[in-house]
Amino acid sequence: MRRPPTIIDVASYAGVSKSSVSNVLQGKKTVDVDIRKRVLKAIDELGYRPNAGARYMRQRSKVLGVVVDDLTNPFHAELATYIEACAAKRMHSILLVVTGSQLENQSSRVRSLIEHRVAAMMFLSAPGKKALELVGPEIRKVFVGIRMAKELSIAVDDSAGTSLAVEHLAALGHTKIGFVSAMLGNDPNVEAARFKGYQHGMQVAGLGIEEGHLLREVGNRNSEPRPNYQEVLKQFLGRKNRPTALVAALDRVALEIISAADALGIRIPESLSLVGFDDITIASHSRIALTTIAQPMKDLARLVVDTAIDGPSAGADGKLSTTIGLPPRLVVRGSTAPYLPNVR
Repeated sequence: MRRPPTIIDVASYAGVSKSSVSNVLQGKKTVDVDIRKRVLKAIDELGYRPNAGARYMRQRSKVLGVVVDDLTNPFHAELATYIEACAAKRMHSILLVVTGSQLENQSSRVRSLIEHRVAAMMFLSAPGKKALELVGPEIRKVFVGIRMAKELSIAVDDSAGTSLAVEHLAALGHTKIGFVSAMLGNDPNVEAARFKGYQHGMQVAGLGIEEGHLLREVGNRNSEPRPNYQEVLKQFLGRKNRPTALVAALDRVALEIISAADALGIRIPESLSLVGFDDITIASHSRIALTTIAQPMKDLARLVVDTAIDGPSAGADGKLSTTIGLPPRLVVRGSTAPYLPNVR
């Protein structure tokens, strides 16, 4: 079995001294830029991970890393703010990195957190495999809103949320209820869970699902809606047999639907009822206050920080929990109303 690379191997591979490698690992700013690049390249190519001594130093760290792909996503921005506040109450500070959608950026940002000896990393968006492999077992990883096999994952119960949305719309008399999950294309597990909840809700209500009432995975969550996104929504809403109610898998999508409906002269909620998901701040301040499935962001942030610092807690059976699901909540505002058969 091949032995794991050591700091001496890294130094030899990079053609620098052991102390230079150590200085890079400690994040010292006095290191020459060229030397830093060579050392980081050697670490990456050799798959080096810090030794037990570095692990001990990291355990004493009061810095927590936050990894997010897109801070223009209002949900991520608000959640990161709550995480920082919760960390401060625990006498910890936050180091946040924004990776974007490029895999090489993910690796470099994660490596930066490792250099700063963070005690734990909280991932608000799914990392690439290469970036994840950089994080050794000495750094606790917590995945937020993402379900990763054999990893600490904390998220709202996505399926329960969309099922709750369908239940609300069915109670208002709607039978043609559609589902839009656009901009979730790079979060397949979340998209699948929210669609599953929609399916379950429709089944419980005794309603059939029409293929033409579904708009799934157009665009992705790493960017603002594509320039043609409004056109996609207009085509979807402009169909003769369009749904009378929609479940949107994100508040951002719901707000785009409101804009597209306005352009087509479709009145919300008189002609189209709409439920979002997340309860971002703007949802209650938009032109039409959005009925939505609220994620308990403050509770989520507190639990994430506590888990990052203390590790997972044991369940009633004494076993450590690796996946924690928080209950969603329906918030009824002005974008849903009883079905009116003669209003289109």
